[in-house]
Amino acid sequence: MNEMYLLMIPIGLVLLIIASKTAGIVRDVSPFAYPNARIMAKQGKIISKNTLGELSESKSLEEVVNILKETEYADYLNKFVGESFRVTDIERALNNHMANIYKEINTIIPDSVKPVFEVLLKRWDIENIIRTLRCLDAKKDPNDYIIGIGTFSDSQREQMAKSKSIEEVVMSITPEFEDVLNNVQGEELVVIENTLLSYYYRSLWRFLENSRDNNILLLKEYYGMIIDTTNILAALRLNSMEETGDIPRNFLPVTYSVPLEDLKSIASSEEVGIIISILAKTRYAGIFEEHMTEYEKTKNLAIFEQSLQDMVVSKGKDISIL
Repeated sequence: MNEMYLLMIPIGLVLLIIASKTAGIVRDVSPFAYPNARIMAKQGKIISKNTLGELSESKSLEEVVNILKETEYADYLNKFVGESFRVTDIERALNNHMANIYKEINTIIPDSVKPVFEVLLKRWDIENIIRTLRCLDAKKDPNDYIIGIGTFSDSQREQMAKSKSIEEVVMSITPEFEDVLNNVQGEELVVIENTLLSYYYRSLWRFLENSRDNNILLLKEYYGMIIDTTNILAALRLNSMEETGDIPRNFLPVTYSVPLEDLKSIASSEEVGIIISILAKTRYAGIFEEHMTEYEKTKNLAIFEQSLQDMVVSKGKDISIL
């Protein structure tokens, strides 16, 4: 009896350790269980490949709308798209659907990941600023293009949409972006857009670099790949141009696994072999080895873009199930 009791002591200790570890895992994971279930339910409503195939074969915008009305976009299309089937109305309907998805996710995600979500939402603030400036330049109504996503309040977006000049746009937004825009007033629109996007990527990367949260560190790799692919494509685009101007200005203000010197070498190299040797050191080597001969003939970046995008999407899916 005593021997059995002594045997049970180490077994009990092992069970206590397992229980303690399990409780720790549950504490870490449980805040994500409900939002993950909600998001998985949303994923189940994503347009199927068959529906996408039907859309690609459509002969008119009316046909596109009718196909989409069989999906969860129906209510938004009914609200925003009239009998004229304007592209801007269809885009507005889809953007409003997306805005509501973002708002829903923002209400269910755990507090621990809200800071990074807040940073990511600023990308939509910048998108709305850019859309407003483009509308001012083209003399169009920004209300048809602004998306209800981001950190700006509804009243800020409404005020921005009423702007008649870049000065009024600056006055309608937060001090954070006001400081950025004040430095580029009077510049061409493309310069202003690049400045805003550069500011965003610097802010995002600074946040990811300084974070010690494991969940956010996973996002660092994902966004690092986005930065890599954006910069690589920019380098290849420059390589195919006769006039390149100030090469570094064409890249994002941050780099990940492909350093700036390598990007500059890709942009200025006259030999495909050098480009391949540079990219051979990266995780993207297989894509470029497979398609470089075809690209050399056509100089069509689309040959690489889809494969790189698929690679980034695959990484995002991998992260989502960790």
